Amino acid sequence: MIQLFSLLTFFLSMFGYQPDKQINDPKAKVLLDAVSKTYKGFSSIKADFSLTTASPAQNKSTTQTGTVYLKGEKYKVELGKQIILCDKQSVWTYIKDINEVQINDYEANKDEITPSNMFTIYQNDFIYMLNNEEELDKASCSIVDLMPKDKSKPFFKVRIWIDKKVNYINRMKVFDKNGNIYTYKVTSFKQKMNLEDSFFKFDASKYPGVRIEDLRM
Repeated sequence: MIQLFSLLTFFLSMFGYQPDKQINDPKAKVLLDAVSKTYKGFSSIKADFSLTTASPAQNKSTTQTGTVYLKGEKYKVELGKQIILCDKQSVWTYIKDINEVQINDYEANKDEITPSNMFTIYQNDFIYMLNNEEELDKASCSIVDLMPKDKSKPFFKVRIWIDKKVNYINRMKVFDKNGNIYTYKVTSFKQKMNLEDSFFKFDASKYPGVRIEDLRM
């Protein structure tokens, strides 16, 4: 799958900086800490978003829409023809086209950005800096750039637009090493959703004939 949160594979060095020679920008940390605190304060979240994948080398782009649900470390992502669910023990990836689900163990410390860690992963593995400010959709946003300390990552930068009034992420761009740019834009946001724990488990009875590939150890 597009690891949806290859989606959220991060971060950067746009301006000719060398990450290993940088120190974190205190102003950027204040903004990122505020975002993290805001989202941690929600018992559950539902966010609709669009994902535009641009390939400048091929001069083409595609846009999909999706929805993400969060409750602590549990999450469900619906994007295109995929559904990804995590109940903090297992991760299910359902592919609609072939009516198949793959099941993997949940790995809390996996070196990958997921919906459950995207608001805290910056704390250890990235260099971050305040870039600029910009008006987006009538919201005044601060722009923060993040760079992976590990240069073997498949991406080299993530740019985040933070709504200064509410400390929400308005938009995110991920730049990979193949020249592709992934732009995530939040189109609607709700908190305090009534989501049962069972909502984050794959229910095979709802998908007649589904092929199950269990890859758990």
